[in-house]
Amino acid sequence: MLLTLVLFCFNVGAQEGYYNTTVGKTLKWSIHDGDGNLFGYCHEKLVNLDGDAENARIDYSYSFYDSDNQSVIGSKPFDFYVTIADGKTSAYVNNVAKARKSGDYMPVGDLSSIPDNLAVGKNLRDTEIKVKVLTVFTATNIYNNRRVTAEEHIEVPAGSFECFLIEDDEFFTGAGPFHVKTWVARGIGIVKQIIYKKDGSVNQIFELIK
Repeated sequence: MLLTLVLFCFNVGAQEGYYNTTVGKTLKWSIHDGDGNLFGYCHEKLVNLDGDAENARIDYSYSFYDSDNQSVIGSKPFDFYVTIADGKTSAYVNNVAKARKSGDYMPVGDLSSIPDNLAVGKNLRDTEIKVKVLTVFTATNIYNNRRVTAEEHIEVPAGSFECFLIEDDEFFTGAGPFHVKTWVARGIGIVKQIIYKKDGSVNQIFELIK
């Protein structure tokens, strides 16, 4: 996958939404390929969060590891931030080399527009995220046909979670479409995610391990 597949952010300002709002807290996912083989790991740290659901800045720090637990971007984390201005989300990347290396190691989707009042059968609005490298616009991530299809109890290495399943179709500059299933838990965010290729085969599976 490309850089344009990797960015997602949080709907801030709502109490106990479907995101991590604890500054300093690190979420960790394992990544498996379509054949079930271990591909690597993603560690996401929430560094700073300022603002509300309509206007915010959220800073992230990511580390990525291959199946042998070796860093794929060197000893320093990959830092980037997103902004929400008037309800519209943009993502900013400051290290192009690390961004290119990290494209296969991050979950996908837009969590910035998930409302608090999720319910099975609820349709969510189509959204997009504008992506910039430094200050130059580079790509648009588009999220269509977003809907809540189930409420399920999910078991992953990090534990047991009550989740809503959100499905959508995602398009990125130069890549897609991908059909994505994402299980989200209140106060946590992504617990599990399956990314499907255009032919319906599995591309990657993310599971929360910590």
